[in-house]
Amino acid sequence: MLVKKSTTTDKYETACFVQEAPINSGLERKGLTIKTSCEGLPYCVFRSPLWSFGHYNRMHRRYDKENARSVIQNDERIQNLKKRNAWRAEWNHPNPEIKGQQYSDIRMTIPEPMRTSHFINDDEFVGDLYKATITTHPRTECGRAVASEIIDLGGQPAFSVRLMGTMLPNAPLNAPNMRVSKVITFDMVDFPSHQEAEADIEPVHQEGTVIFLKELAKYCCEQDENMAVVCESFEISPNEIMTISQDASIICEQADTSKIIIPLKSDIRREALSILRGI
Repeated sequence: MLVKKSTTTDKYETACFVQEAPINSGLERKGLTIKTSCEGLPYCVFRSPLWSFGHYNRMHRRYDKENARSVIQNDERIQNLKKRNAWRAEWNHPNPEIKGQQYSDIRMTIPEPMRTSHFINDDEFVGDLYKATITTHPRTECGRAVASEIIDLGGQPAFSVRLMGTMLPNAPLNAPNMRVSKVITFDMVDFPSHQEAEADIEPVHQEGTVIFLKELAKYCCEQDENMAVVCESFEISPNEIMTISQDASIICEQADTSKIIIPLKSDIRREALSILRGI
């Protein structure tokens, strides 16, 4: 924590708190927990469906839930990884960048540790869904990127199973047409083949509110003399003002991604709080 006071006059005495980790815009999302690592880095924890059964997915594949359950429960590797909190997955399935190039069997069946975006825990079959708790990796480049998409941009994570199996071309209508032999992991993807495989996080449909909060924060900084002194002292430009929190604190982001939280004072705080209560 850093506290800085103006020496110009007691009238402008105030405090700022510097947080060297991204925080959200102040709009809470049900189902999402944001935690901080030992290094002060943010990561996300949430529940999500990963796989669905009982109907055809977008790829016109239909899986047998009991087949999937048996494969997962009897896979020594998966059970060991779960026990050690080490069942990892990647941001997108591994795909060669050059046409015709093929990855080795090991690369396809063992997720790359340094490309880990998230971990899978507390899995269970619930009705026609396979669900689990997802924890984003706080340290890898992929983990930090997906956490930022979720926290800062309101992203809605989705997932796709990486497996080995056999297509059953002569399967009767409305019967499973896939036979799974091995489940590897569940990668995070942009467009899942299973429509239900999206995180149990409240979607963000508040783009207008986000813009309004940013403009309200700028207005408060322009109208308050205390804020003018603070912005000058910390060399905060208008573009670095992100939003205003529900307790009437201005949140700014600097070039190094550190955050400055500045509590409003006196009349401007009362005015901001009255506006925030009406949102």
